[in-house]
Amino acid sequence: MEESILTNPKQFWTYMKQNRANSTYPATMSYAGTVASSGENICELFSSFFHSTFLSSSSDTIHDNNPRQSCSDIATVRIDKDEVVKLLRSLDVSKSAGPDLLPAIFFVKCASEISIPVSILFRRSIDEGIMPIVWKSAFITPIHKKGSRDCVEHYRPISKLCLLAKVFERIIYNQLYESIKSDLSPTQHGFLKQRSTVSNLLLLNDFVTFSMNAGDQVDTIYTDYSKAFDRIDHKLLLLKLGYLGIRGDLFRWFTSYVHNRSQAVVLNGYTSSWRCIPSGVPQGSLLGPLLFVIFITDIDSCFQHSHHLLFADDMKVYRVVNNESDALLLQQDLNRLDIYCERNKLDLNVSKCYFMTFTRKPSPFSTNYSVKNQYLTRVSNMRDLGVTHDSKLLFDKHIDDIVSKASKALGFLMRSSKKFKNMKTVKLLYCSYVRSHLEYACQVWNPNYETYSDRIEKIQRKFTRYLKFKFNISVNMTYEQRCAKFHLLPLHLRRIISDIILLIKIIRGSCDCPSLLRKININVPARKFRNNKVFFVPSVSTNYRKNSYILRACSTFNNLSSETDLDIFCSGIDSLKKYVIRTFVASIQQ
Repeated sequence: MEESILTNPKQFWTYMKQNRANSTYPATMSYAGTVASSGENICELFSSFFHSTFLSSSSDTIHDNNPRQSCSDIATVRIDKDEVVKLLRSLDVSKSAGPDLLPAIFFVKCASEISIPVSILFRRSIDEGIMPIVWKSAFITPIHKKGSRDCVEHYRPISKLCLLAKVFERIIYNQLYESIKSDLSPTQHGFLKQRSTVSNLLLLNDFVTFSMNAGDQVDTIYTDYSKAFDRIDHKLLLLKLGYLGIRGDLFRWFTSYVHNRSQAVVLNGYTSSWRCIPSGVPQGSLLGPLLFVIFITDIDSCFQHSHHLLFADDMKVYRVVNNESDALLLQQDLNRLDIYCERNKLDLNVSKCYFMTFTRKPSPFSTNYSVKNQYLTRVSNMRDLGVTHDSKLLFDKHIDDIVSKASKALGFLMRSSKKFKNMKTVKLLYCSYVRSHLEYACQVWNPNYETYSDRIEKIQRKFTRYLKFKFNISVNMTYEQRCAKFHLLPLHLRRIISDIILLIKIIRGSCDCPSLLRKININVPARKFRNNKVFFVPSVSTNYRKNSYILRACSTFNNLSSETDLDIFCSGIDSLKKYVIRTFVASIQQ
């Protein structure tokens, strides 16, 4: 199994996944008081539950109350034979077939031969404004989320579409995205190129630390929607596509694309009956997430007095609140959001909407906020896009969580790798299962105090001792020497590299976030000195503001550029990594 990591990596990772968690389904499952034990009946239970999340089809006439002017204009897409061949050959041959029962290996091996008829099919589909029925069907696989495994409600659906349909969608997606990207909301960071959870979180972090440094408090509301992707009204969606400048054959094609879709649950060799999908955007598709982003782009109009950030359907609304009038302005924006959701048939789940106050005031201003005439629950910490925030931005709760997860993952690694003989295999498992927990979005929560940094580093210390013991290395070595021996960098140095890499991406435009770029100040001295600093870093009075990403990364880059020939516009990322490694190795040898 260890040797298969080179020849058949999918087999290796499947083996590790089976060892890590129980992926089997219970023999008996229940939903809404109904218990099923046979394969066919269990599939039908899942099918009933997944179908219950959709909106009922409506014949009401829809009017958009906030039509927007768009600079986009796209009526068709270009079908290029060479692009079709390239996309067909890029399919993963390990992927199973969709409802059309055509496997990926067929398209990969016959890409050149079938490219012309496939291109003709795609061209006719656009010209006639019709998406073939089989390409609008999907196989659904239930994946356990949390809770008891015998309860159908604790599963989420994963869609498997026809491979040829996904190739077609990729062609449309690429041309559509380039046409409409200027009309998409700058506050949206989900499913858009060169934006991520990190860019989303850094904007909030910078606003909060700046406000707290000025002595203000920031109230933040975290919203949650019930099955947002499944409850998109098709008539409203098409109306918004029209306002965005999609017209002609392409608009007629999208009308066919969203209507008359169907799905069936596939589980343990059994298949449920096919059910029609009356609402929502197609999950598992390439166009589905983009359509959702388009649908909620006009949500920006709700927030006239506060700021907001989006990652797909995850949204946070925030502003400085020091008195009752500030709180009233934030509440007015929430009231507009409530009206917007009602008009667009989006269901805000108030029981999962929370608000938190960021402040270090000894006596902060206290108030309540409401949505749908229900008061929101106040919390002292909140998990946002994988990072747990606390009211003082210490990130101590987040560090507790990631250290606990990494420690459990390290225990699994040590148990499952007893019979592995190759050190590279064990290191690969460590990087995948353990270190990934300790480094996700580290630019946001990079610890300011050594006590937190030491707790994180302790996990890698334990792993290097395990490697030393497992491979019978008897020489006494310090932690730094073990890291050099096993070609691992200490985690605090890897966080420095992550800071600088993201800074370079923001400056060079690889990270498409103008709001972050505006916060970076290039240093323009009145006189030319020998060692001019590249970035201007203002003086601040608090440690948490000093440790905020923009100030921390700019200060770090200034220090590195004074020691080496690091250039923010021309130097490669590899040269940065090599310099940090050389410096680390040299410090050990001294």
